[in-house]
Amino acid sequence: MSIFTLYPKIAYKVNEYDYLRAIDITQSVKIKSFLKDYRGISYNPYTVKDGERPDYVAHKFYGDSNLDWVILLSNDIYNIYDEWPRNSVDFEEYLIEKYDSIANTLTTVKYYYNANKDIIDLTTYNSLSASARSSETIYEYELRANNNKSKIRLIRPSIIGGIQTELKSLLYK
Repeated sequence: MSIFTLYPKIAYKVNEYDYLRAIDITQSVKIKSFLKDYRGISYNPYTVKDGERPDYVAHKFYGDSNLDWVILLSNDIYNIYDEWPRNSVDFEEYLIEKYDSIANTLTTVKYYYNANKDIIDLTTYNSLSASARSSETIYEYELRANNNKSKIRLIRPSIIGGIQTELKSLLYK
């Protein structure tokens, strides 16, 4: 079931005479709060593999690709293009679009660090011994950020039915 089938519809005024029947997206606040406060909610950690989309993970884990909204909302993901991990092809295309080439990302330093992993400036970096400093290229930074997006949590399948039932009653109060 798509999450949008649960959302109430509202009359949206287009102009002085016309209205459209639209999904009331403000209900997402209620849904997020509900998931946060739901009693007995428990999660399984999951690492998204290269190329897996939310609908695929939902099918794999819950047996229903339409439950992708459960995965997205329980992980505070509202924009899958920026907040879901990119597959390897899309990752490289993203780097090229943002930084002009992969070569630039491999050779340009994004951050310099001291031994405590605090970000420091180049002057401080150069004043430290080789064993007390490190650096991170743009490629390493973007790869780390993309890999961190792969670490999600999945609501245990045994409680999905109860969540769906309670959400219906919550949204139609």
